[in-house]
Amino acid sequence: MGDEIVTISEMAKLHHLTRQTLIYYDHIGLLKPVSINQHGYRFYSVFQIPVLREICLLKKLGVKLEDIKKSFENRNPDTVINLLKLQKESIEKQIQELNKTKNHLEHRIRFYEALHEEHPINTPHIKEIGPRKVLFVPFLGEPCKNVLHLTLMRAWNQIFDWGMVPSSGFGTLIRCSQFESEDLYRGAGVFVVLPEEKYNLSGIEEISGGTYACMYKYSFPYYKDDFFTLKEWVETEGYEIIGDALDLCLLDTTFYNSEHEVDYCCLQIPVKKKAPLT
Repeated sequence: MGDEIVTISEMAKLHHLTRQTLIYYDHIGLLKPVSINQHGYRFYSVFQIPVLREICLLKKLGVKLEDIKKSFENRNPDTVINLLKLQKESIEKQIQELNKTKNHLEHRIRFYEALHEEHPINTPHIKEIGPRKVLFVPFLGEPCKNVLHLTLMRAWNQIFDWGMVPSSGFGTLIRCSQFESEDLYRGAGVFVVLPEEKYNLSGIEEISGGTYACMYKYSFPYYKDDFFTLKEWVETEGYEIIGDALDLCLLDTTFYNSEHEVDYCCLQIPVKKKAPLT
């Protein structure tokens, strides 16, 4: 072999690659050796070093091997510029998606971090809560575990179709129009808190911020006895209900343990103080 010939091991070491990588590049037609001896050893020309160097550079920039191969079939400054611009656009889209994922992670972290606050169980209290946008999906039957899970998945799949992640909690919404009715669950359904405010699509409702009567509890987010307990407290304390009730599920089935085998929830009913009698 002359000075212009490089073994596969030397070629690989020079570019911080493995021999297996160069063998693979040979198999896909990206970089073929100039010769292969009777023992199957591959040899390269030193004039292939700039080619492999460029392949390594483009690969470090994230360009796919198939696109690198095509670029060498018609290589000139304009085709390389176009290749790099396309890769830049691809990276920018990936950055946007990663930023969205980061935001969803931050929402989910904040959701769980809020659980570090200790709240007396089954003890009604007043709390100020900010506005929320939710996707509402009605129940298809009397709420129970099966109906809850199936309805929630309908909501989740709709949110996934919108390109969002349901990272900010879910629960059951009970319509205030039914609070005095024997059919409490008419018009009720699952709500999923949306992590972003910009969406204005079918099924999205605005939950007003303000004063809420709240009660943390271990039960399912559709248990009517909890609702009536909190409703009675509201009336006893001189408040009046001004909107739909939300039973937010904070810890679901995936958190069950030997101490609790039901969900951990926060029932929330918007209220205002009754005007004093004159």
